[in-house]
Amino acid sequence: MKIYSVEVENFRGIRFAKVVLPDHAVLIGDNNTGKSSLLEAIDLVLGPDRLSRRPPVDEHDFYEGKYRAIAVEEGGDGAAPPVAPKINVEVTITNLSDEQQARFGDHIEWLNTSSGALYDAPDPAGVDAADVTAALRFTFVGEYKSDEDDFDGATYFSRSLDDDTPTSFSKKDKTALRIPVPAVSANRVTSA
Repeated sequence: MKIYSVEVENFRGIRFAKVVLPDHAVLIGDNNTGKSSLLEAIDLVLGPDRLSRRPPVDEHDFYEGKYRAIAVEEGGDGAAPPVAPKINVEVTITNLSDEQQARFGDHIEWLNTSSGALYDAPDPAGVDAADVTAALRFTFVGEYKSDEDDFDGATYFSRSLDDDTPTSFSKKDKTALRIPVPAVSANRVTSA
């Protein structure tokens, strides 16, 4: 199995980014360009220990430190209700083993790796194509709850986010999936 893509929104120094990863990848860049933030975002979604931390996110994890609801102007004469910023991190994994496909079968989607398109159900005409593979998507959603004056976050199977009750991707599920989460290194690239 491998991480196919990572989509990050409103996390640390990343307002929005989507990275499609090749089979082997190395992140290289100057200091403060988002290398560690990208790896930490992956850890939010796939790392089994991160959700044990309470709260799993704090004010420093939100892009530009903005976590409180902000007013949004609306056209016309009515004012829109304030919008609370959320951290959203989606990770798509592919190259699933038969055991993983059996365990998480209800959440599998079919990914066209050439176009990036996802299909909810297998299409007999297209699933046998070489560039279509089984995939799982997981999304971490982090937010500030003003009524509780606290931060909250959870990881879900992405397909279920449109349901009335999204399906949680639990620590037990993460452990069963056995995904090697990249370690965040303290090494820094220095400018000459």
